[in-house]
Amino acid sequence: MHRQNSIDKHIYTIVKVFIGLFAIIFINLAYIQIYQAEDLLKDSHNSHVAEKALQVQRGKILDRNGVVLADTTVEKDGFKRVYPYGEIFASPIGYVSDKLGYAGIESTQNTYLAGNNLVLHALGPISQIFEQNVGNDVHLTLNADYQQAAYDALGNRKGAVVVLNRKTGEVLAMVSRPMFNPNTIDEDWDNLRVDENSPLLNRASQGLYPPGSVIKPMIGDGVLTSGVATTDTVVNCTGALQLSGGYSLSDSSGEVHGGVNLAKAIEESCNSYFGTMGIRLGSDGLKETFSRFGYDQELDTDFINNKPQLPDFDNLSDGEFAQVGIGQSTLLVTPLRMAMLAGSIGNEGIMMKPFVVNAITAPDNSILEQHQPMTWRQVSSPETINIIYEDMKNVINHGTGTRAKVSGIEMIGKTGTAENSTGKDHAWFIGCANMPNEDIAFAVIVENSGFGGSEAAPIIKNILTSILAKEGK
Repeated sequence: MHRQNSIDKHIYTIVKVFIGLFAIIFINLAYIQIYQAEDLLKDSHNSHVAEKALQVQRGKILDRNGVVLADTTVEKDGFKRVYPYGEIFASPIGYVSDKLGYAGIESTQNTYLAGNNLVLHALGPISQIFEQNVGNDVHLTLNADYQQAAYDALGNRKGAVVVLNRKTGEVLAMVSRPMFNPNTIDEDWDNLRVDENSPLLNRASQGLYPPGSVIKPMIGDGVLTSGVATTDTVVNCTGALQLSGGYSLSDSSGEVHGGVNLAKAIEESCNSYFGTMGIRLGSDGLKETFSRFGYDQELDTDFINNKPQLPDFDNLSDGEFAQVGIGQSTLLVTPLRMAMLAGSIGNEGIMMKPFVVNAITAPDNSILEQHQPMTWRQVSSPETINIIYEDMKNVINHGTGTRAKVSGIEMIGKTGTAENSTGKDHAWFIGCANMPNEDIAFAVIVENSGFGGSEAAPIIKNILTSILAKEGK
């Protein structure tokens, strides 16, 4: 009897061990299914996904009006990815390569394009792969007409253009030059990756630049919101702001503006005024202003973008505060963020979250996902931001941005000439336009080209004129 009890105890112990092992395996499998399945499907290094992608006719990428931007053709030896517009849409769309993997929308939406659909089951958020021979289509917010117009207007100059619907956050155009041709990415790769002009970089959302004077409207909002000055406060501009230690902050070409209030300072882009206000705002005022507009935060959206780089506000001298006030110091921003800034000024202080994917449809045209506009933040009060709006309207009508003006279109704008430590100044232009079919916001940067009013502003005029011609307006 004693021996039988001992055997029973051993059997019981073995059973407990096996039950424990099965429990551990089950828990691990459940964790992977529930928490890691989507990440594994999206991982370009996942061998199952990579192998399956080669067996599937990849879905199309289309613009907002159904224009095909990326397609797959059937060849004798398999499938071939084709980009009808070549490099024109390469910055947002990216590429697919058997050798190099994926980039851009081709990467972020690979799960859907390759036909791997994630669904929810009655048991809970358990993801499962439903395999199909044809991938899903990705419909973008991009407008082929805006993209083509922006590409043509920028020409062979190095820089970027971003156009947003400021009411919804939809990205209508995202152009970066120079750029690669996704149709020949494999053949061109060795040259592209060592090209000092960085054609693989999407300057529109990833390029970091000193903003220069295009930051001044936001500084103006900070001045009014904090109360360090009013719309009637006057600064005497003598052509240079004298700073401690014998330093001075000069206006463009030493221009003397005389008595300057906020409206005149924005219209004429007076450095002495905004340098003074940078000092008055100081660490707390500048931190609060940049934070309200989201410059200290990551932007979580459906395409890759870089966070702005801010100075260490707690350790700046008065001279450095003045530099921040005119968009210099160590401040770096992306064209995307500057278009968002302009959009918030044209949208009563509401900054929309930008997005480029509008919908996902299955091969049977059923809608798998439909993306909706989202407010990212309220950056300022409508009353304060509308003051800045009117001041920026003057920039277009009789200030530094007259070369952007399009007859019959209400516009606001701000020019910028950003000092560049490695070469000639960068030219900026940001603003809004009330087009017949959309209320847009935009940002243009042309690297190493000089003044924003003469180099960047005309690019916007050319884009808008082209769109109006296409729409028969």
